[in-house]
Amino acid sequence: MSTSARRVAHTVTTRVLSLLLSGISGIVITRALQPEGRGAYYIVVTIALIALSIGHLSVAQSHVWMWTEARHRSAITANSLGLGLCVGALAALTTAVVVLALGPGTVPTPGHGDLAWALAAIPFGMAVLYLNTLLVLKSRVEVVNRGAVLGASVQCGLLVLLAVRGISPGQAVMVWALSMIVPLAVLVPAVRPRLRNGDLGLARLAIGKGLRYHTGLAALFLLFRTDVLMLDRMTTTAAVGLYSLAVTVAEQARLTTDAIAQVVLPRQIDTGHDEAAAVTARATRFTALFALGSVVAICVAAPVAIPLVYGSAFAGAVPALLGLAPGLLFLGATRPIGAFLLRLDRPMLGSAISVAALALNIVLNLWLIPAHGIVGAAVASSVAYALVALLQSAWFLRATGAPLRSLFPGPGDLAYMWAKLAGARLMRRAASRRAS
Repeated sequence: MSTSARRVAHTVTTRVLSLLLSGISGIVITRALQPEGRGAYYIVVTIALIALSIGHLSVAQSHVWMWTEARHRSAITANSLGLGLCVGALAALTTAVVVLALGPGTVPTPGHGDLAWALAAIPFGMAVLYLNTLLVLKSRVEVVNRGAVLGASVQCGLLVLLAVRGISPGQAVMVWALSMIVPLAVLVPAVRPRLRNGDLGLARLAIGKGLRYHTGLAALFLLFRTDVLMLDRMTTTAAVGLYSLAVTVAEQARLTTDAIAQVVLPRQIDTGHDEAAAVTARATRFTALFALGSVVAICVAAPVAIPLVYGSAFAGAVPALLGLAPGLLFLGATRPIGAFLLRLDRPMLGSAISVAALALNIVLNLWLIPAHGIVGAAVASSVAYALVALLQSAWFLRATGAPLRSLFPGPGDLAYMWAKLAGARLMRRAASRRAS
């Protein structure tokens, strides 16, 4: 557990650095583009992210499942880079065809050129996605973190330089596309894939296995982004700009919970059923604590921080952020459970949960957006997020026989966290004394 705690601390530290860099990037973009320009930029990026998330065919998830067979590991390592580039190219091409078929109005004018830049980065982003999953399975989260910091640094540095003369939505998209590519400079040397170990048969198996889970995972991602596209159709680009800022700020509550989930993933996959269930329950108790603290802190700070940092024009994003908060609390608290459910190999049940939540989200958006705008979209999303968390938790409890109380943090968990924090402070003091 001490090793896991160190990995969580390292991951959180590097993610805080990435967050700071991304925060500066967000401030530059937001202040330079204002609500309407930020909305145009965010719509293009959202379409590209949908291409990435729907087009990945859940190959990364099938690699998680296949990793339990040691004989597959060298071939998975060799396949990940090439498979990511090929699947990403197919996803980008398919998205371009769909956007052209939908005709004018899908992307803000003159956004088709901007979308072309964003889609060009998708094959590389797909390779990053596959390699990140591979490195997490190898317990090399620190490499994933370095790649993320590199991407955030490039985006931040270029935006700050461009801000001297002013930034257009198209320039912001180009910088975003480059930030999706540069992590490969860190990931590829770390993985060192040996192409001679590649296995086309295993690649086909990975795609076939992934497709069994893909409906649910695609629906889950659409749950996180459909509200943006519906707002674009039903309101204004400026409203999308406000809502996108609310989403960006609110999702920072996942910083620590995602870090914990990444670190415990290998133990959830490489151990027996009962031990994996115990690891998942304990991790969930910690993510619940961190999710609660993060969401409360963001909600308390947002009414002052958002207008102060991003400008008074974005004060309208605060109510939407508060509407998103309950759902993000539920999702953050139950973050480790989703990984455990993969090992149960019940793709139909997992897909049913995600599709039901997406359908509920769409219906609520159609009802609430016309009357309440971005706040209605936030509430609709929050309710759907909570539904996913509750249904996944119920499935976990039924599959493991664990009591409901095993997911709720208690005094022992608080004492453990306090002891770890106290130990870390003592170690820092000792290191400081040795250095002096």
